[in-house]
Amino acid sequence: MTIGKIDAKTGVVKYIKTANASGNAATAHGLVRDNDGNFWFDINTGRRGLGKLDVKTDTITVYQTPPDMSPLGGAVTMDVDGKGKIWASTPVGAVRFDPASERFTEFKSPATTVKGAITTYGAAGDRDGNGWWAQMSVDTIGKGDVASGKSIAVKLPSLKDQLDSLPPEDRAFYENASGTGFSHPVPWAQGPRRMGTDKNADVLWVGNSWGNTLARIDTRTLATSFVKFPDATMQPYHIAVDSKHNVWGNLWTSDRIVRYDPAANRWTAFDLPVRGTEIRHIALLERDGKTQVVMPVYRSNQMGVMTVRSEAELSALKAQAQ
Repeated sequence: MTIGKIDAKTGVVKYIKTANASGNAATAHGLVRDNDGNFWFDINTGRRGLGKLDVKTDTITVYQTPPDMSPLGGAVTMDVDGKGKIWASTPVGAVRFDPASERFTEFKSPATTVKGAITTYGAAGDRDGNGWWAQMSVDTIGKGDVASGKSIAVKLPSLKDQLDSLPPEDRAFYENASGTGFSHPVPWAQGPRRMGTDKNADVLWVGNSWGNTLARIDTRTLATSFVKFPDATMQPYHIAVDSKHNVWGNLWTSDRIVRYDPAANRWTAFDLPVRGTEIRHIALLERDGKTQVVMPVYRSNQMGVMTVRSEAELSALKAQAQ
């Protein structure tokens, strides 16, 4: 694994590497920045653990869950909650890491009999310090309630009623379909993927790739509602929420990112300047009054950064054009 550190003043890139026990590069999947600017990521040095990159010293520390806990896993995603704790997905749920005490707490998904159902996809932490994760193959969101130490399941409603308009023979075919998992979903699957919490409200937003929706979950009452994407071809992957409650997401099949303003119920789409990107992660940097949307562009081996112009800047550009 190699992490590139870019000096904002000089533009010079410094690479920081980590090896596994065999001396080969250690692989990683998820990455998140904490309030001090340090980076946390999953790292596979033989057993997948939690890595921390201290940006002041450029040193990497690896933390392993205890032997009686699950290692990090699933489609590893992580987040920093409102209390400064790190949440990361595991194959069977999620773990919470306290940087101060350097201790892990594990939360497991409620038991299910569906094959592959406990596989975890996205993970997030809310402002109250609780954690959330997605079971994509069974349309279920897990909540790790820190106060009680228990896991709670939020089942997303099925879209099966959409089959009512089909001919009987087609409906019978789908009724007997056995598709589960990430790659072979049934037509009525929601497909909750990577999620983001509003750190200034009690709201979790989940991108439903197969359902073409955003799920809005009240993190305290668990009340759930849905917002339909403006185009049926849009498949959300990763969700992030800014300080003004705007919901940002990447569309991994269409080289676009979107912004949803809940107050105005308004969508805005932004096209990337390259094609075939397959963007799967998104992050926000809000500093000095500016918002930057950051995303790794897998297929072209690039990092994309979009700076959102303010209303004053847009007005100035319009004046120049006139």
